[in-house]
Amino acid sequence: MNLAPEAYSEIFDLRGSAYAQAMTRWPDAREAEFTALFEAAPVLPGQGVLDVPAGGGYLRARLAQARVEELEFSEGFSKVLPVVPPLGPWPAAQSGPFDHIVCLAALHHIQEGDAFIRRLVGLLAPGGVLHLADVPAGSGVAGFLDGFVGRFNQTGHSGLYRTADRGSWARLGSVLRCEERVVPWRFAHDDDMLAFTAGLFGVSGCPMPQLMQALEQQVGVSRDAQGVSLLWKLWYLDLAVQG
Repeated sequence: MNLAPEAYSEIFDLRGSAYAQAMTRWPDAREAEFTALFEAAPVLPGQGVLDVPAGGGYLRARLAQARVEELEFSEGFSKVLPVVPPLGPWPAAQSGPFDHIVCLAALHHIQEGDAFIRRLVGLLAPGGVLHLADVPAGSGVAGFLDGFVGRFNQTGHSGLYRTADRGSWARLGSVLRCEERVVPWRFAHDDDMLAFTAGLFGVSGCPMPQLMQALEQQVGVSRDAQGVSLLWKLWYLDLAVQG
């Protein structure tokens, strides 16, 4: 079954719990991905941060010095976080404006992405920074998600991917960073990597050797004495609103 890209809530109402279980079992697997969010514009003690959509609230523990507010678009991840529509009322966001707003790995599921991004920019305080990160258009990761994952999970996968094109973002503010980079997901063993990936994306009915082959060929896998890395790639954008 292939759902339209805008059906974020339907997708994660069905498989958000499996995603959350994978993140709970391997909480540090994506540490490089999370850490890279704030390299160009760190969050300072006491600053306000909006994480949207927040999934299972994975950033909060990494921003203990900040005031973090979380909004989510699906009840599938957690029954605790406020659930709102991407472009509907956000009554819980009344503590803004925010010094930092984060949208990680969700933009490709939001059909009206431009309107959504403008909404986030409008919630920034003067001098605030919007942090976006997502799968690059045309990348092996995008091919893996829309191809292999879409074939073997219950919701399908059809992403609306963008590129790290600095010029296309400059009309919204000052571009502090716009780049593609590899942010390895780290595991002790191959079996951990396979179980994590299958859980995160709801992959089922697929032999693990077939999943491994797809990861090696489309995403990239490396091994060293410390374990195994899945060579995940995202584009990162930091956009500052002038004070």
